[in-house]
Amino acid sequence: MTKSHVLWTGRLGSYVTSPVVSDGHLYWVSDRGIACCVKADTGDVVYRERLRGRRFYASVVLADGKLFAVSRTNGTFVLKAGPKFKLLAHNRFADDDSVFNAGPAISGGKILIRSDRYLYCIGNPHK
Repeated sequence: MTKSHVLWTGRLGSYVTSPVVSDGHLYWVSDRGIACCVKADTGDVVYRERLRGRRFYASVVLADGKLFAVSRTNGTFVLKAGPKFKLLAHNRFADDDSVFNAGPAISGGKILIRSDRYLYCIGNPHK
């Protein structure tokens, strides 16, 4: 790739996780637990906020206007997709001390979350 094809460069990023793009913004949670949003066209930082979990290996998943970020040992964080940081929920499986490395899969109104020991399917059984 030549320099003429590079839109922007920056030092903000993540060692493990990959970003997701929505409405002109890139979103990710770094492996150190920093939720980031940057403008996709310029790389300008919109927000950087620390989540209560410092180890994230799973990439963020976008569904229904929400960002789902699964930490290795501190549950799943649900953020509003948008240029203003808003934590909507933080959920944990109370009796599960296993490690979560994979991003969630979302389909048909259900969320599948996998740990190193279990596979969870979360959804409303009445829908």
